[in-house]
Amino acid sequence: MRFCGWLFLFAYLSIFGCGVPEIDEVMLATQLQDAQQAINNAAELEAEPLVPEEFGRAVKLLNFSRNAQEEGNIPQSAEFAYQAELVAQVAIAKARQHHARQQVIDIREKIYQQIIKAQEHDREIANIRQVITEEQLTRALSSHDKVQQVREQLLAEIADLKMALRQAELRLPITNLDSLIGITAYIYPAIKTTADYERAQAAIASIVNLVERGEFAEAEKAIDKAQTAVNSLYELAIQRQKLEAEAKLKAQISITRVEIMIERAQILNASEHTPELFQNASAQLRRAKQALTNSRYEQADQFAQQAQRVADETVTTAGVKEFQRRAKEELDRIISQAEREVRALNEKIRAQSETQVPRMEARLYELANSAYAGAKSALAAKEYQTAIEAAAEGNDYLERAIANTQQVTSIKSELIEAVRQIPKVSDVMEEQNSVLVRINGAAFASGSASLQESFAPTFAQLAGVLQRDDFRDYPVRVESHTSSLGNASVNRKLSMARADTVKNTLVNKGIDVRRLTAAGLGETQPVATEGPGKEARNLRIDVIITTN
Repeated sequence: MRFCGWLFLFAYLSIFGCGVPEIDEVMLATQLQDAQQAINNAAELEAEPLVPEEFGRAVKLLNFSRNAQEEGNIPQSAEFAYQAELVAQVAIAKARQHHARQQVIDIREKIYQQIIKAQEHDREIANIRQVITEEQLTRALSSHDKVQQVREQLLAEIADLKMALRQAELRLPITNLDSLIGITAYIYPAIKTTADYERAQAAIASIVNLVERGEFAEAEKAIDKAQTAVNSLYELAIQRQKLEAEAKLKAQISITRVEIMIERAQILNASEHTPELFQNASAQLRRAKQALTNSRYEQADQFAQQAQRVADETVTTAGVKEFQRRAKEELDRIISQAEREVRALNEKIRAQSETQVPRMEARLYELANSAYAGAKSALAAKEYQTAIEAAAEGNDYLERAIANTQQVTSIKSELIEAVRQIPKVSDVMEEQNSVLVRINGAAFASGSASLQESFAPTFAQLAGVLQRDDFRDYPVRVESHTSSLGNASVNRKLSMARADTVKNTLVNKGIDVRRLTAAGLGETQPVATEGPGKEARNLRIDVIITTN
């Protein structure tokens, strides 16, 4: 069967704008499995040497199907698999037919051998009896003591034995004829209902009567005629058996095609979409199988052909409705996914609004919000795939922002913990995008920009922290502050010199100068404006490590 049902389906969908449906992968896998199983069954029946043309064609079609599947041509793959299964079924049927014929020939040969042996034994017995009788006659003739009565009796016995021997000789071809008729009836039982069969049986009965009456010449002529008639009867049986086998095979193939189409209809939920057509096709298939069981092969083929037409229509109609249903389900799934992902993104953005993410990763957080707005707009415009993609993009932005924030927060915590271990660090303060390390005390002598020797370890350890892998890329700002005592201009210049000293100290300890910035702020940014010790508190070095 051509793939006309599927072609009609494709054309129908193209006309009405539904697009060409793709054959379900499950359908294709099932078809490939059925085709492979049919080829395996044919191989078990020795179909490859017995019917090489059909077997080879089935294997080639299955290979074509697998190649088409690898190339992504699913409809073509399904068509080849379907044809491979049908051709394999033909190979199975022909292989079974060959085995049946060979079995009949073997049985016939064995029967012939047994009959020939029996006839040979009969002839041997008759010959032995004749020899004994002739020996007795010879002895009787040579004996002068025997009377004429004994001689005549022996002559009569010899005549009877000769007739029996002749009858035994003629019974052999009669038995052969009878055996051939029996084999003919075994090959094709319906031959018994023909007039030719009746005439052959009557001819054999007539020959038996002729032999019993001793009309051997007439019996030989009748045997020749009967042999011709029985041979013709045998050929007729072979011919009719062949025609019947072909009709049976044709019906079986038609039924197999219908079964495959009905299986496809079941996969397409035809019982739901087109219940009347599906039930009609199933009923026709049952009638075809019943006719096949009753040996009404032509009728079985007719029922199967009717079922095929209905099944084709069923598959076409159900296919359209099933693919429409699947398309709707897919659309509903996409809509649900789009709504779910847009809603999830909104909830996730709102959940991060009160965290450090918006401040520490403002750009990524804003991109996430922008993607959410685009996803929401696409959802309203029923552009569901666009909404899903935009939501995924926004989620990616947000995940990256969260990950970056967590990483920075973690590293900042490690940095704070590390600088707190440095001696003479009076305070460590975490700011939004940085960590401030404050160093109080007499780091410099009054009015001097030279670093006190006791503070050298402090800045050496600070340099060591800044050189760690996690912190080595962070920019560093050195701010020097003075008290309000003395001239403001002098204080500003002194603080700048002190800031440069700290900067140079860090450079000498291996810190890249490009990371460092020095600022002398003098008395402009006091941390204490009143109270005792305020001047000492304002006199400080602030090292600001930017972590963002």
